[in-house]
Formats: sequence, structure tokens, C-alpha cells
Amino acid sequence: TMRRLAILTLLILTACAPTLTPPPATLAPATATATFLPTDTDTPSPVPATNVTDFPNPESYQWEVVAGGLIRPLDIQNAGDGSGRLFIVEQAGVIRILQNGALLETPFLDISERVDDAGNEQGLLGLAFHPEFTQNGFFYVNYTEAGGDTVIARFTAAGDIADPNSEVRLLGVKQPFPNHNGGGLAFGPDGYLYIALGDGGSGGDPQGNGQNRN
Repeated sequence: TMRRLAILTLLILTACAPTLTPPPATLAPATATATFLPTDTDTPSPVPATNVTDFPNPESYQWEVVAGGLIRPLDIQNAGDGSGRLFIVEQAGVIRILQNGALLETPFLDISERVDDAGNEQGLLGLAFHPEFTQNGFFYVNYTEAGGDTVIARFTAAGDIADPNSEVRLLGVKQPFPNHNGGGLAFGPDGYLYIALGDGGSGGDPQGNGQNRN
């Protein structure tokens, strides 16, 4: 019949059709890595806030004096040793300890004879304690010496007094002007000591240091 003939013809055509075997997949070598070129859309630009409404209300806060008798204090640090002590840096070259609400009479460190604080932005400018201060007693300071250049130095402390003769100078940096000397010191989570040196100073950045990324 016509139906059987159609089925038989379909079977013959199917049997005669060539068998198509897909080509083997070409696998990239195991060591190959993709290289992506950055584009302008890789990192979206931050969108500035337009309706900030949670700025703290100054009237909700009160000033409270916790220590007096300090001379030009500009930095305060915690040694992270569990003692609760606060170390207050005075610009002339002295570090004082505030403990249990009282300012200790004997300075933690006095290097005022090495520090040049003649300029308003010169002096003993920064303090940071080594992450393992409880084991090694190391702490670091940033100050300007006679002539105005920056010194980064390490000292060693035991108890509430540091040895001024334990100074180890780690870095010296020329400062062409007596302002914009930076001063901040901080250990990062990577264990490195980060140092703020300023841009060299003077009005209008005459040496272009603030625009130099090198």
C-alpha cells in the first residue's frame, strides 16, 4: 500500500544518510590563562550622595576635658597592650601618658633637644606602636630635625618610660619647606609601616610634588 511504501522509503533514506560525527572539541591547554584588558566600564564611578540626612547634630554632644597641662598636643595613640594607656604627642618633642584619667608626671619620651619645631607644621608629628609591642617594646616616631628634614626613627620602651638613647634612625627625607610635612604613622593590616610625608610644602605647590604620582 502507499503507507507501507512511504515508511520503506523513509527507512531507506535514513539508512543511506551519512553519519555525521561532530569534530573533537579543542581544549585549551591547562596552563592557558585569559587576559582581560580594562575598559571604562570595569569600575563604575561612585555616585555622590544627594540627600544626606544623618549628619551628627553637634547639640547632641558635649565637650569633656580628660587631660590638661599639655603643650601643643597633636596626636594620641593606644599601644594595643591592654593597659588602657593613651600616649599623647606634644609637638615640641615629648610624649606623655594618660592613664586612669591622670596625666603621668614623667614623660614617656623626651627628645625635644633633637626636634625642630620652629615652624608651625614642624616638630614631633607622629607615633605608631609595633603590632608586637608587648613582646619587643618597639614604637616609631616621625619628627623634623634641625634644618627641617624628616626623620623616621624607632625607639624601645619598658613600662612607662622609653629609652631616648635607643633611637634607630630608619629613614631620612629632605623637606624643602617648613610646612606640609605630613607626620602620620600607622601600621597596616599587612604589617607594613605607612608614613605620611606631605608634599614638600610652600604655597601653591611650587615644585609640583602634589601632582607627581612617581
